[in-house]
Amino acid sequence: MRLLNLIQCTNLGGTERASFGLMQELKKRGHEVEVLSLNPLGDFAPILASAGIPATGLPYCGRGGWKSVGLLRRELQQRAPDALIMTGHNLLASVALGNMCRGHRVLAIHFHHAGVKPSWQWRLIYRVACARFDAITFPSNFVRNEAEALYPNISSRAHTVRYPVALGKRCSERERANARASWNLPRDATIIGNAGWLIPRKRFDIFLHVAAEVSKSIPNSVFLIAGDGTERDRLKGIAAELNLSDRVRWIGWQTDMTPFYNSLDVLLFNSDFDAMGLTALESISHGVPVVASVLNGGLREIITNKVHATLLDRHDVPEMARAIVEIVRNPAEGVAQIERAHEQLLTIGNAIDIADTYERLLGLGG
Repeated sequence: MRLLNLIQCTNLGGTERASFGLMQELKKRGHEVEVLSLNPLGDFAPILASAGIPATGLPYCGRGGWKSVGLLRRELQQRAPDALIMTGHNLLASVALGNMCRGHRVLAIHFHHAGVKPSWQWRLIYRVACARFDAITFPSNFVRNEAEALYPNISSRAHTVRYPVALGKRCSERERANARASWNLPRDATIIGNAGWLIPRKRFDIFLHVAAEVSKSIPNSVFLIAGDGTERDRLKGIAAELNLSDRVRWIGWQTDMTPFYNSLDVLLFNSDFDAMGLTALESISHGVPVVASVLNGGLREIITNKVHATLLDRHDVPEMARAIVEIVRNPAEGVAQIERAHEQLLTIGNAIDIADTYERLLGLGG
């Protein structure tokens, strides 16, 4: 079957990585998978190409992309897929679908709702979605409940379908040494890191304040940040104020995240809002213990506090610093957390089960 993934953009963020995991599993099953991006192709395009997934990017012109609707319709008509996933909400793209793939369409929402758009816009988006899509998926009950509170009529089409997370194994000492050497990190340092968009809700300022506390107890600690965004300069200023400039390494976006995770002793993840928090799940899959604080999000549906990781519902800097120091000084506890978390991910983030669900929702057959 020919499957088209109509996606908002192809950057290196969590939405793209989660969608890629699904596309890989569907491709293994013999489906032809293609990506059509509503924006020009971004840094994720080479990853798609290496996986044999064709991708095309469109210009995004006019407010909400309205000037690109005609081009989008023509591109869709040329492809004529058997089934379609639209990854991310886009009102005009939903309208542009016309009658294509009727009965074989899924809208995959990967974003939280509060503070993103006015409530009336979300209600309009979901009203159109109910008319255009056969199913609407969410990676957590948290965002699904947000959506159903905004527009209760979607409940008959709403499904919670987790992110697929492939389990790896803890890297060898040689792999760790090579990963650290790629960024000139000391081989025997304690490396704490995080990855993502450097934007306000991702709270990398909290990361830096925790780093300052940790460095008091762990003199050889170094802090690794992968990603970029509008907050970069402000965050560098905070690092300087905290006397961390020589301890924080800013490595930007990474096409391959494996060396980043292989370098770490602990991942420190902080967020005000997150649909799920894929970075934390990827860290666990690579065998790296997680300390996290999320004010609003779905991560707690997978991570049980102190069983799979340390997860707080508040940005408690001293408490997170203590948790990191405890893991560093007692690595056996971190290993035990990872083992329990792997068992959880095998159940909740199993790519095979998730692909089964999407095949069913899309009417693709087994």
